[in-house]
Amino acid sequence: MEPTKQPSSMPSRKRDDNGIAYVMMGLFIVFFIFIGKNSDSVGSYVPAHHTRTGHMVRGHIRKTVSTSPHALRQRNASKSYRYRHPGRYSHH
Repeated sequence: MEPTKQPSSMPSRKRDDNGIAYVMMGLFIVFFIFIGKNSDSVGSYVPAHHTRTGHMVRGHIRKTVSTSPHALRQRNASKSYRYRHPGRYSHH
């Protein structure tokens, strides 16, 4: 005997395909997380202060990355100097 199919008491519903909506929401979330992480790349605030010689320095934003055209060369020179003279930079 073959089992007879009982009619379901719940009507079969069409499956909504919301895959695209979920992908779009995921992309928006990733985008806003990425934007949030880069918001601190503006720099840090340096409050107004006096130098050792007595000059007044106004408060300003310190950039996180140097805009000098020679920044990369200076950074590499500093690294090589530290590598060649390890005794001057010993950890205490």
